[in-house]
Amino acid sequence: MIPNSKWIKDWQIGENPSREKEVSNDLFRLFTDFWKSEGLDEKGKTTKNRYSGALHSIGGYLVEQAISDDDADKTSQELLSEHIGPYDGPLICHDNEAWQNEIDMVSRKLHKYMKSKC
Repeated sequence: MIPNSKWIKDWQIGENPSREKEVSNDLFRLFTDFWKSEGLDEKGKTTKNRYSGALHSIGGYLVEQAISDDDADKTSQELLSEHIGPYDGPLICHDNEAWQNEIDMVSRKLHKYMKSKC
């Protein structure tokens, strides 16, 4: 379940292909590095699935934000910093609290990872 290049195509919606590809590639690299840093290949199948699903959802959300008028000029790092914090992540699943909790948990760990790289 490690992030794979198929995710890049999954995240692209075709409104601004060059911008979508740029942000998708950046996120893919970051998520792959995060996966390795967390040692997720050594974790159980359930843990891998949880992280994989959450990262995939976060990536799709951020690519969509990247082409919005408000965020069109932001770098991938700026998008991540704006939407992922020490307490929670982007509100993606407002009608599914359990899944949103998974996204928030992975977002907190991703935020911590990003801060450690600075």
